[in-house]
Amino acid sequence: MRKLKWLSVLIVVMMVLSLVACNNAAETPANDSKAEESKADEPKNEESVKTEEKITLRLMTISTDENRLAIMNDFIAPKIEAEFPNVTVEFEEGGGGEDYNNKMKTYNSTGDLPDVWYSDASFASAVFNAGNMLDLTPYIEEDGFLDKCAVPDAMTYKGGIYAIGSGSDTYFTPRIFYNKAIFEECGVTIPTTFDELVDVCKQISAKGYTPVSTMGKGGWAPQLFLFQTMVMIEDPQVMLDLLANKTDFNNPVVKNALGRIETLAKEGAFPEGISMLDYGPAKEMFTSGNAAMYWMFSWELPSLAELEGIEVDFFPWPSAGDAYDPNGAIQYWGSPVNGYAVNSKSEHLDEAVKLAEFCAMQDALFYQSQGTVVTLDTGEAGAEQSDLMLKNIEHFSGCSTKIASIMLNGMDAATNAEFATLGASLLTGEYSADDFIKEFQPVWEENTYFD
Repeated sequence: MRKLKWLSVLIVVMMVLSLVACNNAAETPANDSKAEESKADEPKNEESVKTEEKITLRLMTISTDENRLAIMNDFIAPKIEAEFPNVTVEFEEGGGGEDYNNKMKTYNSTGDLPDVWYSDASFASAVFNAGNMLDLTPYIEEDGFLDKCAVPDAMTYKGGIYAIGSGSDTYFTPRIFYNKAIFEECGVTIPTTFDELVDVCKQISAKGYTPVSTMGKGGWAPQLFLFQTMVMIEDPQVMLDLLANKTDFNNPVVKNALGRIETLAKEGAFPEGISMLDYGPAKEMFTSGNAAMYWMFSWELPSLAELEGIEVDFFPWPSAGDAYDPNGAIQYWGSPVNGYAVNSKSEHLDEAVKLAEFCAMQDALFYQSQGTVVTLDTGEAGAEQSDLMLKNIEHFSGCSTKIASIMLNGMDAATNAEFATLGASLLTGEYSADDFIKEFQPVWEENTYFD
């Protein structure tokens, strides 16, 4: 009986010990877990936090243009790390011209677009139509960037803002620069009508000078500004209608405009071989004192204002109709889809928008350092403006109707190429306005830029 009793006690003791061991075993993992949690709560090394949070953005820009290269190498790249400490920016050189366009079109079709790129009107419509360009409006309204833009209308495209830049293009407009000494020597006054302009060219030619120098190679002058100017000096509304695809090249005003270029060519306003005259030689013909006038965009103002021995001025384009006011309507270079755009499918939209804003601001700082006026407020005064530049700005700002360039905003690449080819023929004086319309109208009808 006593043995049974001790056996019962021994069993109870063993059970107690077993329970204690189980409890200890159960507590051990819990304690280890708490230890791990404690480690997790410890403050991490600041450098490791930055590494974990760092993101990557791809940025692609034109890499053949001297200005774009200077902006990237001297203004953007050196400041990126300080401006975006938690972002790795991968720079991609896009090339230029057709190479850049083709690369962007390929990226657009394959879904491999950069997070931010420098947009150009020659390919922007394809990217826009694919839904790959982010409407920046709500972002730049919220953070106040839009408040720094003096001409928001020039940035608006189809109800939104899809690219942002310095706004330097906005103030670029085609001008008639003239050598005041040659005008005085030839006894001519500033013409106010197209007919007077033709007469002035004849008188200057009779004195042995070339009346007008401009870039004719590749049909550049007609393509960039001359055709548009000849339409606007009769009726600016027709150019607005062309831009909106509300009229075509059968319009009588359009035919008259082409006819004026033909007339100038036949009357000897342009130098011999104009259709092969490149940009540099065209400018040199004027700066050397061999040409009385230089028809070119106002981006040439800084260098022309510094010429020694030649006093340069400009006057408004003469009128060819009552609907035109020389101080009321003006063409401006650029396009609302030119500038830094953001991939609407970027995984880091907020950061990409900030990068685009930063790049646009660096553009503006660069152009200000070159003496060019910008519409983006950088907070800095910029270089001192020459009297000629101030006159340009005053006249431009006073014009109530500002019309975008049709080359950048109303034609796709194929249409532009055909227009340039036919424009070069028109400059020879051996190709008529009727011939131009006959060949170009079918191409215009296929234009899909605004579809």
